[in-house]
Amino acid sequence: MQKNKNSHFAIVLLTRSAMMIALSVIIGMFCKSFLNFGEGLFRITFENIPIIMSGIIFGPVVGGIVGASSDLVSYFMSPQTLPPNLIVTFGAFMSGVSSGIVAKYIIKRKGYVQIIFSASVAHIVSSMIIKPIGLFQFYQWLVLFRIPTYLVIAPLEIFIICQLLKRKSFARVVGYGGFEMNKKEALDYIHSINWMFCKPGLERIGELASKLENPQNNLKFIHVAGTNGKGSFCSMLSSILIAQGYRVGLYTSPYIRCFNERMQINNEMISDTELTEITEKIKPIADSMKDKPTEFELVTAIALEYFSKNKCDYVVLECGLGGRLDSTNIISTSVLSVITGIALDHTSILGDTIPQIAMEKAGIIKSGVPVLWCGEDEAAFDVISREAEKNSSPLYTVDRGSLILKNATLDGTFFDYDKYKDVKIQLLGEYQIINAVNVLTAVSILKNQGVEISDESVYRGMSEAKWQARFEIIKKDPLVIFDGGHNPQGVDFCVKSVEKYFSDEKLVVITGVMKDKDYSYIASRIGKIASHVYCITPNNPRALDSQEYAKVFEKMGISATGCANSSEAVSLALENARKNKRAVLCTGSLYMYEEIWALVNAK
Repeated sequence: MQKNKNSHFAIVLLTRSAMMIALSVIIGMFCKSFLNFGEGLFRITFENIPIIMSGIIFGPVVGGIVGASSDLVSYFMSPQTLPPNLIVTFGAFMSGVSSGIVAKYIIKRKGYVQIIFSASVAHIVSSMIIKPIGLFQFYQWLVLFRIPTYLVIAPLEIFIICQLLKRKSFARVVGYGGFEMNKKEALDYIHSINWMFCKPGLERIGELASKLENPQNNLKFIHVAGTNGKGSFCSMLSSILIAQGYRVGLYTSPYIRCFNERMQINNEMISDTELTEITEKIKPIADSMKDKPTEFELVTAIALEYFSKNKCDYVVLECGLGGRLDSTNIISTSVLSVITGIALDHTSILGDTIPQIAMEKAGIIKSGVPVLWCGEDEAAFDVISREAEKNSSPLYTVDRGSLILKNATLDGTFFDYDKYKDVKIQLLGEYQIINAVNVLTAVSILKNQGVEISDESVYRGMSEAKWQARFEIIKKDPLVIFDGGHNPQGVDFCVKSVEKYFSDEKLVVITGVMKDKDYSYIASRIGKIASHVYCITPNNPRALDSQEYAKVFEKMGISATGCANSSEAVSLALENARKNKRAVLCTGSLYMYEEIWALVNAK
């Protein structure tokens, strides 16, 4: 198979090189016939265009061969006013070599900068130094007049090369990878509508990772699955590891305000430049696959390449959906497997019973790797314990009896757990205390595994951890809280938090959900803490219509308004809150966050 691939590559390279030689000869003959002034001294010539392109596309060796071959073939195929000159031929050779060296070893990223520098160096080396030396015997010092000519020709050639290679149809023919993507093009490709589907399985991500030389094999992972609490858990644990001085990758989904949030190193999102560079690298590989990867598989591959390229010490890796067939499960092993809890969600894909869903989540358990179970459901625990035993994986649980809550306000939470006293977290919500003790248990397991983590790093990491859209205060006057609880268990946690922080006080609620959720149950729970509900339609094809959602509340005797858009809902909710001195709770789909945040802070 490899031999066939090499043979195919050699044939394609030979064909493209021959095409470039032919183009150079044809252009040269045309220029000699129609743009030749002063018997060659002031000839306007563009035969360097294919030579320079060969160097940029194929590298210095092929570029040099194309340059020398073009000059010799041109000499024998066209009437010559001068005898053959090896120095001039060497100049053509160096035109391809020098442009190739710049493109391959100095400016590797394709685009205008690469072309301008490569072509400029080629002209300086070849047209303005070597070729004038070869022509000196014929023109003597008059040869210096060729230099101003090339000062005009060089920019024109660079412009032509840029325009040719910018055209994707031409770039594909000659084998150029195209101009670098900008962020919009990269995201448009990632979110391509043909990839917007769920197709569980590890075959595609396995093939894609293999063609990227398996970047995941260079990394150490803490792998996190579960129905709720994954993001907050990952945020707190990565914050502790960062405080210890490790270089920590964090992979989460979905993003809240910016796509780049999904992959971070030490709390810094991937830059637009790296995102586009890695996407540009992966695109031709993904496009060449017979069974194309899904959107999430593509994003996972980008993240793994990013973390590997930047040599992360640890990666906190959040599963997207389930675990067993989730693309993050391409990893062969981990330092720790974590399952935060099991509840009914995504039942059409993962199964409609707790044991079925638990089996999917337990798919992340690796042979001999410790497992932390953070949930409380006994049926789920039975499944996970059996899978842990089958894989000879030590199973740990969380001792919630050691938790002592000392103080919890909207300014932060203080608690004791095990040996840790007066731990502070700024993440709000009653469920965040549970997430915090889950993290502290994970820290103990990691330390037993030989991971160095000081108590100081634990305290600092916990206090500095941040996580958007989880009972987050997004405005203080009036008080507006956003919580992304979007399934029954998540909404239960949110309602309990409201009851804890606000006692019997009712809140003004803005909410929107997906129509594949148990929205009747969600509405019944929200109704317990709402004075009035403003329903919106989240920006997603799966969203439940706001008017239909409002009717669900009204049937339960809960005052509700179906709003035409988010702007109307925010305006009405803030007016209600200010008039009645109430707080506002925005809850439901995370797809609402960015728009709601912007609207709330603009009013």
